[in-house]
Amino acid sequence: MTSESPTVLLQTDTFREAVNKAINAANLTQSAKSPDEWKTVVSQWEVAIALMKTVPSSSPNYVVAQQKIKEYQKNLNYAEKNSVGKK
Repeated sequence: MTSESPTVLLQTDTFREAVNKAINAANLTQSAKSPDEWKTVVSQWEVAIALMKTVPSSSPNYVVAQQKIKEYQKNLNYAEKNSVGKK
């Protein structure tokens, strides 16, 4: 089956997009060194969290999304600490 109905696509897209942003943020975390690079990581996690929060409760991914928000928040906090630079 190649074509999905638009509503299904919309729901899974937000989740998939959030996961993609998180993967991107995680990859950037591996190489981030300067406060500016960490700020980029922070913004990626923020976008991933924001997207996860838009996953509707009717979505089959809703429960996973709620867990991911908590997980991403921890990663965001870690990135924020690094973005201020080490004294």
